Amino acid sequence: MTGKSLIEEILPSLPRNEKGIENAYQYCSKQRRFVKTNSKEFSAHLEKAKSDLNAIKADYENRAWDWVIIKSYYAIHHAVNALLLRFSGFYSKDHICAILALKHFELLSDALYLKLRNINAKFSDFTALDITYSLRKISQYDVRKWKEISQKDADDIYSMSKELVKFAEEKCYE
Repeated sequence: MTGKSLIEEILPSLPRNEKGIENAYQYCSKQRRFVKTNSKEFSAHLEKAKSDLNAIKADYENRAWDWVIIKSYYAIHHAVNALLLRFSGFYSKDHICAILALKHFELLSDALYLKLRNINAKFSDFTALDITYSLRKISQYDVRKWKEISQKDADDIYSMSKELVKFAEEKCYE
């Protein structure tokens, strides 16, 4: 390890500018990555997001940073889909497409959006969510690299997931 946190070593794959975001969003639409359903289903996604957050407490106490990240990722994913369902009437099983739709429809406050960008100065826009996805994959599938996940990595992602779930819940019930 180079002294950097694992987050600092992961390169984001999401587009950075408005045109790239729009093109990627349109690609997701053409690929049918969005599933129309009853917008009232948003509450089930919020309930699942909160359940995932509650399950993190024991993993945090046990210093199981990989599971903190995995569960934080799923809490984020369900919170994002709750927002999409509530305000757009669809959800996405594809995490990148869900994030692109969230950005496309401008469903994040400026303050939360800024916080997501500032997780690491190297990353811009909403790539912090993509970083979480990458860390989740390492946590779940990389039998060597998961050991390099630090408490700081877990803290950053867990903090972001708590804030995003809270934001989604408040926004969905405005």
